[in-house]
Amino acid sequence: MSRTVLVLTATGTTGAATVKALLAQGAVVRAGTRDPSKASFAAGVQAVAWSYDDRATWNAALQGVDALYLAMPPFRADEAEVGTAILAAAKAAGIKRIVKLSAIGVEANPASPHRQVELAIEASGLDWVHLRPSFFMENFIEFYGGPIKAEGALYVPAGKGKTGFVAAADIGAMAAAALLGNATGEAWVITGPEALDHDDVAALIGDATGKPVKYHDIPAQVFADALRSFGSSEVGVATMSALYEYVRNGWTGALTGEVERVLGRPPTPFADWARAHAAAW
Repeated sequence: MSRTVLVLTATGTTGAATVKALLAQGAVVRAGTRDPSKASFAAGVQAVAWSYDDRATWNAALQGVDALYLAMPPFRADEAEVGTAILAAAKAAGIKRIVKLSAIGVEANPASPHRQVELAIEASGLDWVHLRPSFFMENFIEFYGGPIKAEGALYVPAGKGKTGFVAAADIGAMAAAALLGNATGEAWVITGPEALDHDDVAALIGDATGKPVKYHDIPAQVFADALRSFGSSEVGVATMSALYEYVRNGWTGALTGEVERVLGRPPTPFADWARAHAAAW
């Protein structure tokens, strides 16, 4: 019998990939979205009303669900509070399995909202898997794609630090495996197959597009000021600034074999991903 899975952030980077992967495996998929009447999902996906800011929407969406993909929109100051409230509502609704989208390295940071929600899940008595991905390859389209397309320039304060960038499709496939499988009590650290610095990334995007791309290692303060100029909250500025400090310090280059272990195939190389998405730049 197919599991019924509720996917939160279903129109986001990993949520959309998770929906796609679940459908491919025959799951019954519910997609939480603020306005189901305006939603555009693939055939077979049931759009249900969900708002993180309106808890009255939660109960109906959670009823009859076997497993929950728990992801939060980025940079919310109330992430830990809302995440633990969703967990409580899910348990009350009879959900048995929680797959939490977290982040690489959070186990070492007890102040992280991701880690606080992870700990609540671990104490819940439910089956659980934490997904701890490295930086998404999609960031080079969604966050940094404008200057790459317009100027052939990539501006981030990453120094020469290396990162095991991972494709969202691989995260979605891992999420589906966790949601539909029987693994429990595990944290899966998800990386790509290679550790790249941002000069490497710029060169690979340039190869994919046939246009030169140059990486500019900008000062951290310039990056923070740019985020503010684009309307980022102070939570967002602090989070992104801390992430790039980790990169500069060389803490994001470790690789794992989790994708191959779980999916039976290697993770997507950056060059392949860039060629598949070249039209974005």
